[in-house]
Amino acid sequence: MARKKLLGLIFLCFLFLCGCTSSFGNSAGQINPPVIESCPLEGKWEMLRELGSYSSHGGTSEQETSNQAQFTTEAVFYSGIVWDQPSYKSKLVDMAEYLLTKYISLPADFTPQSQEVEVVTVHTAANYLGEFMKIDETRMISFVQDKAFLWQKVALQADEFLTAVGEEKTGLKEELKEEAVGVLLGLKIPEDDGYSYRTLLVAAEHRQLQALLKSKDIFFPRSSGFWELKVLEEGPLVRKISPILLAQDVATQTLRGQGEERPFKGMLSSASSLENDKEASQASPQALIKSIDFISNDYLSLEIETIGRKELRIIPVDKISLSAGIKAGDLLGEKGSEIYRNTREEIVSELRRQQEITWIVEDRDEKNFGLRRKNGHWYLIGRVNYQKENSLSLRDFQLNIIPPANLVVYDTLTLSWQQIKDRVPGALDAFTSPNKDLALIKTKNKLYIYLIVGEGLAGKPLAELELAEGTDIIMAEWATGSYVASWQRAFLAYGAEAF
Repeated sequence: MARKKLLGLIFLCFLFLCGCTSSFGNSAGQINPPVIESCPLEGKWEMLRELGSYSSHGGTSEQETSNQAQFTTEAVFYSGIVWDQPSYKSKLVDMAEYLLTKYISLPADFTPQSQEVEVVTVHTAANYLGEFMKIDETRMISFVQDKAFLWQKVALQADEFLTAVGEEKTGLKEELKEEAVGVLLGLKIPEDDGYSYRTLLVAAEHRQLQALLKSKDIFFPRSSGFWELKVLEEGPLVRKISPILLAQDVATQTLRGQGEERPFKGMLSSASSLENDKEASQASPQALIKSIDFISNDYLSLEIETIGRKELRIIPVDKISLSAGIKAGDLLGEKGSEIYRNTREEIVSELRRQQEITWIVEDRDEKNFGLRRKNGHWYLIGRVNYQKENSLSLRDFQLNIIPPANLVVYDTLTLSWQQIKDRVPGALDAFTSPNKDLALIKTKNKLYIYLIVGEGLAGKPLAELELAEGTDIIMAEWATGSYVASWQRAFLAYGAEAF
C-alpha cells in the first residue's frame, strides 16, 4: 500500500516537472515587464497649489492648467483637454533625489509618509503627457509642460463623460509641435592658456531646423533686455596678470560700424586694480579669473584663483566683483546654508584623518561653491581647498539641494539619461526644450540636434555640429512661440552670423 502511494507521488511530481519544463521553454530569453491594466491614477483630482514653474525667459506655452484632473484606463482629462488611449508606466524612486532633478522642493507644511514614492509616466496615443508622483493614495504632484502642481484626490471614480470622448480628443504634444522653439547656448572653448567664449542660437519651427547663428562672447537674455558678457585679456584698463569681466546691456554698448564710440555704461569688472574696486582690493588678495562655469539671467558661477588656490564663486551679474561672492545662506536660504556646512564638515573631517594633509583652508563666509553639469542637469557643488605636503589641492562635493529658481530657471530633461546614452553612447551632456520636441546632445567634439518623437529621439539628427574638443556648455536659455523670432532679430543685430 505504501509502495503504491509512493509511486503515485512520483507520478504527480513527474507531471508537475513536465509542465514546468514546457512553460520555461516557451518563454526562454523573454523578460516582459508587467502590463498595467488598471489605472494607477484612477479617479478625480483637485489642484491645491502650484509648486514651481520652469518658464524660460520670454515665456513658454500659454496653456493654463485647470484646477481639475481625471484619469481612467480609457481617457485622461487634464488642462481642460481630453486625451484618449492613455498608457501608464510606474516606477519606484527616492523622493528627495527625484525632486532634485525637477528643481522642486516641497512646502514647509508638507510631510510625506515615505521617502520611496511611485512615479507614473503617462502617454496618450503617441504623445507624452507628463509624470505624476504619488505621495500617497490621496496626494500627488504633476510635472506637465514644465509646471509642477500639488493635487488632492476628491473622488475614487472619474466622471462618466470620459467614456464618451469624441471630437475633443487632442494631444498637448501635437499642439506644441507647431510652436517655434529656440535656445541660446553659451560655449566655453579651451585654448592654450585659458578659454574663449561663444554664443550659439539653435531654433526650430514646425519641427524644421532654422538657420544656426553664432557670435563671439556671451549674449544672454535678462528681464531688462539682452546683455553681453565679455572676458577682456588686454586693453588700457587691464593688467596683464588678470582678465576682466564686462557685463552690460547690449543697448548701451559702443556703437558698431558707425564711426562713433560711446564709453561703456555701467561697466563692471573683476579686476581689483580698477578705481571702482579699491575697497575690494584692500579687503582681500587679488583674484584671477580661471573660467566661467555657468551663466543665467542674473548670476555667474566662476572658478577663480587666489594665492594659488582655485576656488568657486557665484556672483550676481549686476555686481561682477570676485570678492563679492554670494554666501550660501543668502542664495540657498537657512536650510541650504546648513546643508552646505554639514556636507563640508564631513569632507573636512575625512581630510583631517589623512596625515599628509598639513593645512585645510577655512570658509567662514560660505562662498566656495558653484554649479556643475552632470548627466544633463545643473548641480550645486562645494569645494574644500587644502595643502597636501607641499602642494595645494582641492576636493569638490555635491550639495543635496535644489538650485533655486532665480539661479537655474529651466533645466528639465524630458528623456532619461539612459535613453540618451543608449542612442548616443558618447553623450557627455544633454538639453531638451520646454515643449519637449527638441533635444541637444553634446559629445566630446560634437553637438547633435534631434527631434523628440513619442518617448525617444528621432531616427536621425536634424544636424551634427563640430565642436572643439573639450568645449563645455555653460548656458542654455530657452524661448518658445513668438519670442524665438525676436531673439533671432536681436542676435543678428548684435552681430551674429551663420554657424
